[in-house]
Amino acid sequence: MRDDPSGADLIEAARKALTDEVLPGLTGRPRYVALMVANALGIAAREIGDAHDLAAAGADLIGPDDPAGLVMSIREGRRDAAPDLHAALTVHADIASRIWRPRKA
Repeated sequence: MRDDPSGADLIEAARKALTDEVLPGLTGRPRYVALMVANALGIAAREIGDAHDLAAAGADLIGPDDPAGLVMSIREGRRDAAPDLHAALTVHADIASRIWRPRKA
């Protein structure tokens, strides 16, 4: 059972309060630091929110191999014609990009 609000929701609420209520009153170095903290909070909230999807995509990537085995099989060309691997890598990259480089709405 999941509690509401989630951890990601709480972090996002803190980020929003910081950017909407605290940042407008800051200038100079304190503003820069607050913006940096707001950015980190946004990344953490997205990472927590997408953690399940990212874990599932990672499991699809690894499959029966361990992570080192997957890397070795890719480097050796044994997975070049693996559409399932390509699809899993695409999903993983999409989720990671939502976390680290979100599109502005």
